Amino acid sequence: MAEKRRPQGNSKTPTPLDEKARALAEAQTKLEAEIARQQQVIKEAPQRAKEIQLRRRDELINRASRTEARPGSRAALPDRRYSELNVAVPVRQKGLRSERRRGRLMFFVLFLTLCGLVYWLYYTVTHP
Repeated sequence: MAEKRRPQGNSKTPTPLDEKARALAEAQTKLEAEIARQQQVIKEAPQRAKEIQLRRRDELINRASRTEARPGSRAALPDRRYSELNVAVPVRQKGLRSERRRGRLMFFVLFLTLCGLVYWLYYTVTHP
């Protein structure tokens, strides 16, 4: 009987199954690399959040330490009556103590002036 001889060497032609296995292996290595990258991002997330929070805090401190550039401004620091985080909704505005005191004094001065004027008019009209 004549035996068929196999060719010598390892020159094997790739079959469709071999190509599919190689493609799956490549896809698996890509997925493993992506999983490792995502796990690294998850591991670094708390540190990044902390850095962002510190950066925001520093920005607020820097903004608060600057003087107001508006002309005629009496305050050295920005008005703290408004929330730094939600500037769209202002907090109920309360007058400063010095402004309230000045307003009361102005009211009493004007009131006394009015009373004096009324008395003078009354006196001049009733005593010819």
